[in-house]
Amino acid sequence: MDKEYLIGLKECGKTFGSGTASVEALKKTTMTFAKGYNFIYGKSGSGKSTLLNVLASLEKPTTGEVIYKGHSLYDYYDIPSLRRNEFGFVFQSYNLIEDFNVWDNIILPLRFEGSKDYEVLDKIIQPLGLEDKLKRYPKTLSGGEQQRVAIARALVAKPKIVFADEPTGNLDAKNSETVIRLLIDMCKEFGASLFVVTHDMELLRYADYIYNIVDGNIHQER
Repeated sequence: MDKEYLIGLKECGKTFGSGTASVEALKKTTMTFAKGYNFIYGKSGSGKSTLLNVLASLEKPTTGEVIYKGHSLYDYYDIPSLRRNEFGFVFQSYNLIEDFNVWDNIILPLRFEGSKDYEVLDKIIQPLGLEDKLKRYPKTLSGGEQQRVAIARALVAKPKIVFADEPTGNLDAKNSETVIRLLIDMCKEFGASLFVVTHDMELLRYADYIYNIVDGNIHQER
């Protein structure tokens, strides 16, 4: 597997259930993914979120290995530490803590690591338009504003990769466009690669690389 690539799959597959009730959500695949903006699309139930979760260490593959920086993910890395320090996550449902204000939600990854490196926040908060919302709580924000908070939280630890699962799925067309452009701009600012799962074909124009998943099979289109 070519080490110039950031992350990849080696004979990697994912099956849910067992016996006659089993579902092969991700067919056994060997593939590498380059640094940049990788967009994954497919019909509901095609396996696109499973692929993202396997790459992001959120679901362990049933067979094979995930290769990150030339090493087997589960054999070489401390997974919780990897998630905190090198991976960032943005979800469709935002996953903000309702009892925390915007500021506390954003800095949560830093607190997990015992870090007080808040200088990075100057590069995040203003571009995302959050400077006047830091004391507000998630329930007082619009969907687009909550997703911007989620993006800030994903980037605060300066990850190498941001994984975004349907980050615009709960947003209207205007907010979808705004959020995806902010996400890409912020990844560019921090030199992070991006994996996006989406059902919105309009967003594919922002991709460096495009992957279509059909019945668990991955097809690179660009």
